[in-house]
Parts: sequence; structure tokens; C-alpha cells
Amino acid sequence: MIVVFLSVKSGDGINISKRILERKYAMSIDIKKVETLYLENDNIKEEDRELLLIKTREELFDKIEELIKEIYKNNIIEIYSINVEDANKDFLDLLEKETSIKKIKNA
Repeated sequence: MIVVFLSVKSGDGINISKRILERKYAMSIDIKKVETLYLENDNIKEEDRELLLIKTREELFDKIEELIKEIYKNNIIEIYSINVEDANKDFLDLLEKETSIKKIKNA
């Protein structure tokens, strides 16, 4: 299991999450409103954003990344994942069931 972190423009989180879930690329997604500070041309910028925490399988990362690149075209998108070493077995079983290759659309 991995958790994919995806930072998106404020207001985009629900739509993107639904598209990921409809394709069965993840089992659940948390959306957190965050204030982001970043550097742009040596200036500090501030922006309200949404952070998506996407619970999925490692082999589905590329599909999620491909979908996000399709949505945001030529923009650089903050997307990365961490491996989860320990997790509740019942949750992992459900994750495997809900995101099985048989269920994935556009695989």
C-alpha cells in the first residue's frame, strides 16, 4: 500500500478525487485545505490549495500520475508517494478488493 500526496488548486480536489475513484485507481481519498508557500522567481508566493491523500496500491501510481498529467496538461504537478509498512489487515484486504485489476476502468 502507498499513500499518494497530490497538491491541487483550491476547489479542484473533489472533481479530481471522483475521477480517480471512478476508475478504481484508489479506495479512498482525504482532502485537506492547506495554505502553501513556495518560491517563484526568487519571490515567496502564498496560495490556498488542497492536499489529496490517496490510499492505493503501488502499481497504480503511474495510472494516477497519468490521469493528473492529462488534467493539468503542461503544468508541473506536486505528486509523490510514501510506502506504508504497517496497516490494518482488514483495510489492506478491502483496498486490494476495491482496486483489483478486474475493476479498473481504462486499464
